[in-house]
Amino acid sequence: MKRGLALIGILCLVLGFQNCSQSALQGQGDLASTDVSINMPPQISEEESSVAKAVTFIEIPNISDGQTSVSAKATEVTPYRLVISTESGSIQLVDDANNVLEKRCLNSSNLDELKTILSGSSICEAEVQSDDQVCSMKYKPWYAALYVNEERVKLGEEKDSCGKGRKDLCGALTDVFQAYVAHVKQHWNEMNCE
Repeated sequence: MKRGLALIGILCLVLGFQNCSQSALQGQGDLASTDVSINMPPQISEEESSVAKAVTFIEIPNISDGQTSVSAKATEVTPYRLVISTESGSIQLVDDANNVLEKRCLNSSNLDELKTILSGSSICEAEVQSDDQVCSMKYKPWYAALYVNEERVKLGEEKDSCGKGRKDLCGALTDVFQAYVAHVKQHWNEMNCE
């Protein structure tokens, strides 16, 4: 309960600052409105130093088909996922065979919020643990994936109890982005194209 309230508070804080910075962004023209870049650490991007790379799509897994009971939806693993364009805000419900089942759109404020969260942020990778540390087998699935220059980066995925392989946005942006993803996941079917 406290974590939920904290996430809502952080989301409100980000939205509040987003509204304050709109006048500054308006003077920058189309460059600010179309380019969403994120800093990738060298291990992920295969570069020698951290480089800003364009995020083209966001993928959100395990979307319910709308015909399952509410209690089953909470723990269900489904073949459906949402693919969101960071440029246009188009949302596509896609199945495992990559068939587009339904199309929706983020409204301009939701798209601006997404761009605000991702623009200039960085992806952090879990520190490599020492070889003598014992880690239990525990898998935590990813909550979203970013397509960065056609490379898929799964956020939040852990392959053992030590967090091996975990990649996510750095700092408090993790909680903000998770709250944003949860909001889109819950309300995507209400989002109509203008």
